[in-house]
Amino acid sequence: MQRMRNDTGRVFFVLVLLALEGLGASVRGDLIRPRNARSYPDIAGDMVGEQTYSFDSASQTGVFRVTNAPHVITLEPGGKKMVDVKPDFEGTLNETLQLRLDRDGRLVDQPDNRFELRGSVMIGGKFYEGLLLEGRPTAFGARSQNGRPSQDMGVFDLNMKVTGGKLAEAFGPEAYLRITPRENSTFRGDFSADFSGERPLTSLRAASKDEAIPVPEPTSLIFFLACGAGALGARLRRRGRARGRLGAGSVSRRGATPTISRAPRSRSDGPAPWSAQGIRQSP
Repeated sequence: MQRMRNDTGRVFFVLVLLALEGLGASVRGDLIRPRNARSYPDIAGDMVGEQTYSFDSASQTGVFRVTNAPHVITLEPGGKKMVDVKPDFEGTLNETLQLRLDRDGRLVDQPDNRFELRGSVMIGGKFYEGLLLEGRPTAFGARSQNGRPSQDMGVFDLNMKVTGGKLAEAFGPEAYLRITPRENSTFRGDFSADFSGERPLTSLRAASKDEAIPVPEPTSLIFFLACGAGALGARLRRRGRARGRLGAGSVSRRGATPTISRAPRSRSDGPAPWSAQGIRQSP
Protein backbone atom coordinates (compact mmCIF):
# COMPACT_ATOMS: atom_id res chain seq x y z
CA MET A 1 0.00 0.00 0.00
CA GLN A 2 2.82 2.41 0.88
CA ARG A 3 4.57 1.63 -2.40
CA MET A 4 1.37 2.35 -4.33
CA ARG A 5 1.09 5.72 -2.60
CA ASN A 6 4.68 6.54 -3.47
CA ASP A 7 4.13 5.60 -7.13
CA THR A 8 0.94 7.68 -7.25
CA GLY A 9 2.78 10.63 -5.73
CA ARG A 10 5.56 10.39 -8.31
CA VAL A 11 3.11 10.29 -11.21
CA PHE A 12 1.19 13.26 -9.78
CA PHE A 13 4.44 15.21 -9.37
CA VAL A 14 5.36 14.61 -13.03
CA LEU A 15 1.90 15.75 -14.14
CA VAL A 16 2.23 18.94 -12.10
CA LEU A 17 5.60 19.69 -13.68
CA LEU A 18 4.14 19.16 -17.14
CA ALA A 19 1.20 21.42 -16.33
CA LEU A 20 3.51 24.18 -15.10
CA GLU A 21 5.63 23.83 -18.21
CA GLY A 22 2.51 24.12 -20.36
CA LEU A 23 1.36 27.22 -18.50
CA GLY A 24 4.76 28.79 -18.96
CA ALA A 25 4.51 28.15 -22.68
CA SER A 26 1.01 29.58 -22.91
CA VAL A 27 1.87 32.94 -21.37
CA ARG A 28 4.37 33.50 -24.17
CA GLY A 29 1.50 33.57 -26.64
CA ASP A 30 0.61 37.23 -26.17
CA LEU A 31 -2.25 37.66 -28.65
CA ILE A 32 -5.74 37.55 -27.21
CA ARG A 33 -6.80 35.23 -30.04
CA PRO A 34 -3.66 33.47 -31.29
CA ARG A 35 -5.71 31.22 -33.60
CA ASN A 36 -7.57 34.15 -35.14
CA ALA A 37 -10.98 32.46 -34.86
CA ARG A 38 -13.68 34.23 -36.90
CA SER A 39 -16.96 35.52 -35.54
CA TYR A 40 -19.77 37.53 -37.12
CA PRO A 41 -20.66 40.18 -38.08
CA ASP A 42 -17.13 41.01 -39.27
CA ILE A 43 -16.18 44.45 -40.61
CA ALA A 44 -13.05 44.38 -42.76
CA GLY A 45 -10.93 47.50 -43.11
CA ASP A 46 -9.11 48.48 -46.29
CA MET A 47 -5.33 48.40 -46.32
CA VAL A 48 -5.01 52.17 -46.07
CA GLY A 49 -4.10 54.56 -43.28
CA GLU A 50 -1.42 53.94 -40.67
CA GLN A 51 -0.57 52.50 -37.28
CA THR A 52 1.65 54.49 -34.89
CA TYR A 53 3.01 54.17 -31.36
CA SER A 54 4.66 57.05 -29.49
CA PHE A 55 6.46 56.28 -26.22
CA ASP A 56 6.88 58.89 -23.47
CA SER A 57 9.91 58.12 -21.29
CA ALA A 58 8.70 60.47 -18.54
CA SER A 59 5.45 58.60 -17.91
CA GLN A 60 6.81 55.26 -19.15
CA THR A 61 3.68 54.87 -21.28
CA GLY A 62 2.91 55.14 -24.97
CA VAL A 63 -0.06 55.99 -27.18
CA PHE A 64 -1.07 53.40 -29.78
CA ARG A 65 -3.13 54.74 -32.70
CA VAL A 66 -4.70 53.26 -35.83
CA THR A 67 -6.55 55.02 -38.63
CA ASN A 68 -8.23 53.02 -41.36
CA ALA A 69 -11.37 52.84 -43.49
CA PRO A 70 -14.10 50.18 -43.18
CA HIS A 71 -14.75 48.39 -46.45
CA VAL A 72 -17.27 45.55 -46.15
CA ILE A 73 -19.39 43.81 -43.50
CA THR A 74 -19.68 40.02 -43.63
CA LEU A 75 -22.84 38.96 -41.84
CA GLU A 76 -22.37 35.19 -41.76
CA PRO A 77 -19.79 32.48 -42.60
CA GLY A 78 -19.14 31.58 -46.20
CA GLY A 79 -19.06 35.15 -47.53
CA LYS A 80 -22.58 34.88 -48.93
CA LYS A 81 -23.94 37.94 -47.12
CA MET A 82 -21.53 40.81 -47.62
CA VAL A 83 -22.53 44.47 -47.50
CA ASP A 84 -20.39 47.41 -48.61
CA VAL A 85 -19.63 50.19 -46.13
CA LYS A 86 -19.77 53.63 -47.74
CA PRO A 87 -19.18 57.26 -46.66
CA ASP A 88 -21.89 58.97 -44.62
CA PHE A 89 -23.74 62.17 -45.61
CA GLU A 90 -20.64 64.21 -44.66
CA GLY A 91 -18.35 62.06 -46.78
CA THR A 92 -16.77 60.42 -43.74
CA LEU A 93 -15.62 56.80 -43.93
CA ASN A 94 -13.10 55.81 -41.30
CA GLU A 95 -12.31 53.87 -38.15
CA THR A 96 -9.99 55.21 -35.48
CA LEU A 97 -8.41 53.63 -32.44
CA GLN A 98 -6.45 55.22 -29.62
CA LEU A 99 -5.25 53.59 -26.41
CA ARG A 100 -2.46 53.94 -23.87
CA LEU A 101 -0.01 51.14 -23.03
CA ASP A 102 2.75 50.75 -20.47
CA ARG A 103 6.34 49.84 -21.38
CA ASP A 104 5.41 46.13 -21.32
CA GLY A 105 2.51 46.52 -23.73
CA ARG A 106 -0.22 46.28 -21.09
CA LEU A 107 -3.35 48.38 -21.45
CA VAL A 108 -3.48 51.43 -19.16
CA ASP A 109 -7.04 52.43 -18.30
CA GLN A 110 -7.54 56.01 -19.49
CA PRO A 111 -10.68 58.01 -20.37
CA ASP A 112 -9.30 58.75 -23.85
CA ASN A 113 -8.96 55.06 -24.76
CA ARG A 114 -11.57 54.74 -27.50
CA PHE A 115 -12.58 53.23 -30.81
CA GLU A 116 -14.91 54.77 -33.42
CA LEU A 117 -16.23 53.63 -36.78
CA ARG A 118 -18.09 56.06 -39.06
CA GLY A 119 -19.77 55.61 -42.43
CA SER A 120 -23.03 54.30 -43.84
CA VAL A 121 -24.43 50.88 -44.65
CA MET A 122 -27.68 49.31 -45.83
CA ILE A 123 -28.59 46.07 -44.04
CA GLY A 124 -31.88 44.25 -44.52
CA GLY A 125 -33.47 47.26 -46.16
CA LYS A 126 -32.54 49.53 -43.24
CA PHE A 127 -30.09 52.42 -43.67
CA TYR A 128 -27.51 53.14 -40.95
CA GLU A 129 -25.42 56.31 -41.11
CA GLY A 130 -22.98 58.31 -39.00
CA LEU A 131 -21.41 56.77 -35.93
CA LEU A 132 -21.84 53.06 -36.64
CA LEU A 133 -19.91 51.71 -33.67
CA GLU A 134 -17.92 53.00 -30.72
CA GLY A 135 -16.21 51.16 -27.91
CA ARG A 136 -13.78 51.26 -25.01
CA PRO A 137 -10.75 48.89 -25.16
CA THR A 138 -10.56 46.44 -22.25
CA ALA A 139 -7.59 44.22 -23.23
CA PHE A 140 -4.68 44.44 -25.67
CA GLY A 141 -2.40 41.85 -27.25
CA ALA A 142 0.50 41.87 -29.69
CA ARG A 143 2.88 39.54 -31.48
CA SER A 144 6.07 40.51 -33.26
CA GLN A 145 7.15 38.51 -36.29
CA ASN A 146 10.91 38.81 -36.05
CA GLY A 147 12.70 36.93 -38.76
CA ARG A 148 9.76 36.99 -41.15
CA PRO A 149 9.24 39.14 -44.24
CA SER A 150 8.80 42.84 -43.48
CA GLN A 151 5.23 42.89 -44.78
CA ASP A 152 4.18 40.67 -41.86
CA MET A 153 6.22 42.07 -38.97
CA GLY A 154 3.52 42.55 -36.36
CA VAL A 155 -0.02 41.67 -35.34
CA PHE A 156 -2.12 43.43 -32.70
CA ASP A 157 -5.53 42.66 -31.26
CA LEU A 158 -7.85 43.91 -28.56
CA ASN A 159 -11.15 43.31 -26.85
CA MET A 160 -13.49 46.21 -26.29
CA LYS A 161 -16.75 47.01 -24.62
CA VAL A 162 -19.30 48.33 -27.10
CA THR A 163 -20.54 51.67 -25.80
CA GLY A 164 -22.69 52.96 -28.66
CA GLY A 165 -23.27 53.37 -32.37
CA LYS A 166 -26.01 52.45 -34.85
CA LEU A 167 -24.74 48.85 -35.12
CA ALA A 168 -24.22 48.33 -31.39
CA GLU A 169 -27.22 46.03 -31.09
CA ALA A 170 -25.98 43.81 -33.91
CA PHE A 171 -22.54 43.41 -32.31
CA GLY A 172 -23.68 42.94 -28.76
CA PRO A 173 -21.87 44.13 -25.62
CA GLU A 174 -18.36 43.02 -26.67
CA ALA A 175 -16.29 43.31 -29.84
CA TYR A 176 -12.87 42.15 -31.00
CA LEU A 177 -10.45 44.01 -33.30
CA ARG A 178 -7.43 42.54 -35.09
CA ILE A 179 -4.83 44.81 -36.72
CA THR A 180 -2.11 43.70 -39.15
CA PRO A 181 0.12 46.39 -40.72
CA ARG A 182 1.07 45.17 -44.18
CA GLU A 183 3.98 47.47 -45.03
CA ASN A 184 7.00 49.10 -43.40
CA SER A 185 6.31 47.84 -39.87
CA THR A 186 9.03 48.74 -37.36
CA PHE A 187 7.53 46.83 -34.44
CA ARG A 188 9.94 44.34 -32.82
CA GLY A 189 8.06 43.55 -29.65
CA ASP A 190 9.39 46.56 -27.72
CA PHE A 191 6.83 48.95 -26.19
CA SER A 192 9.50 51.20 -24.67
CA ALA A 193 10.31 52.63 -28.11
CA ASP A 194 8.39 54.24 -30.96
CA PHE A 195 7.23 52.09 -33.87
CA SER A 196 4.83 52.36 -36.79
CA GLY A 197 3.36 50.51 -39.75
CA GLU A 198 1.47 51.30 -42.94
CA ARG A 199 -1.65 49.96 -44.67
CA PRO A 200 -3.07 48.20 -41.60
CA LEU A 201 -5.52 45.45 -42.43
CA THR A 202 -8.26 45.39 -39.77
CA SER A 203 -11.04 43.01 -38.82
CA LEU A 204 -13.71 44.12 -36.35
CA ARG A 205 -15.83 41.23 -35.10
CA ALA A 206 -18.53 40.44 -32.62
CA ALA A 207 -17.02 38.73 -29.57
CA SER A 208 -19.31 35.75 -29.09
CA LYS A 209 -19.49 34.02 -25.73
CA ASP A 210 -17.98 30.87 -27.23
CA GLU A 211 -14.81 32.75 -28.12
CA ALA A 212 -14.48 35.01 -25.08
CA ILE A 213 -12.19 32.36 -23.56
CA PRO A 214 -10.51 30.56 -26.49
CA VAL A 215 -10.29 26.77 -26.21
CA PRO A 216 -6.67 25.77 -26.89
CA GLU A 217 -5.85 23.27 -29.60
CA PRO A 218 -4.51 19.86 -28.48
CA THR A 219 -0.90 20.30 -27.37
CA SER A 220 1.91 18.13 -26.07
CA LEU A 221 0.80 19.11 -22.55
CA ILE A 222 -2.64 17.58 -23.06
CA PHE A 223 -1.05 14.51 -24.68
CA PHE A 224 1.32 13.93 -21.76
CA LEU A 225 -1.41 14.56 -19.21
CA ALA A 226 -3.63 12.01 -20.92
CA CYS A 227 -0.80 9.48 -21.09
CA GLY A 228 0.11 10.08 -17.46
CA ALA A 229 -3.49 9.70 -16.33
CA GLY A 230 -3.82 6.53 -18.40
CA ALA A 231 -0.62 5.05 -16.96
CA LEU A 232 -1.74 5.87 -13.43
CA GLY A 233 -5.14 4.32 -14.04
CA ALA A 234 -3.57 1.17 -15.54
CA ARG A 235 -1.20 0.84 -12.59
CA LEU A 236 -4.07 1.13 -10.11
CA ARG A 237 -6.15 -1.39 -12.08
CA ARG A 238 -3.28 -3.90 -12.11
CA ARG A 239 -2.82 -3.53 -8.36
CA GLY A 240 -6.56 -3.95 -7.86
CA ARG A 241 -6.57 -7.20 -9.87
CA ALA A 242 -3.54 -8.50 -7.93
CA ARG A 243 -5.30 -7.78 -4.64
CA GLY A 244 -8.38 -9.54 -5.97
CA ARG A 245 -6.42 -12.68 -6.86
CA LEU A 246 -4.80 -12.78 -3.43
CA GLY A 247 -8.18 -12.33 -1.77
CA ALA A 248 -9.63 -15.12 -3.90
CA GLY A 249 -7.17 -17.55 -2.34
CA SER A 250 -8.69 -16.97 1.08
CA VAL A 251 -12.41 -16.98 0.29
CA SER A 252 -14.30 -19.61 -1.70
CA ARG A 253 -16.73 -18.95 -4.52
CA ARG A 254 -19.78 -16.80 -3.96
CA GLY A 255 -22.42 -18.58 -1.90
CA ALA A 256 -20.00 -21.10 -0.32
CA THR A 257 -18.77 -21.26 3.23
CA PRO A 258 -15.64 -19.14 3.73
CA THR A 259 -12.51 -21.28 3.74
CA ILE A 260 -10.66 -21.06 7.00
CA SER A 261 -6.90 -21.22 6.65
CA ARG A 262 -4.68 -22.53 9.36
CA ALA A 263 -2.31 -20.15 10.99
CA PRO A 264 1.44 -20.70 10.44
CA ARG A 265 2.90 -23.38 12.66
CA SER A 266 6.28 -23.61 14.31
CA ARG A 267 8.80 -26.45 13.80
CA SER A 268 7.43 -28.14 16.93
CA ASP A 269 4.11 -28.46 15.10
CA GLY A 270 2.53 -25.91 17.40
CA PRO A 271 1.04 -22.57 16.48
CA ALA A 272 3.59 -19.89 15.81
CA PRO A 273 3.80 -17.58 18.81
CA TRP A 274 3.04 -14.47 16.76
CA SER A 275 -0.02 -15.75 14.91
CA ALA A 276 -3.46 -17.07 15.57
CA GLN A 277 -6.02 -19.08 13.64
CA GLY A 278 -8.26 -16.92 11.52
CA ILE A 279 -9.47 -15.98 8.07
CA ARG A 280 -6.42 -15.42 5.88
CA GLN A 281 -6.18 -11.94 4.44
CA SER A 282 -4.04 -10.60 1.68
CA PRO A 283 -1.20 -8.31 2.75
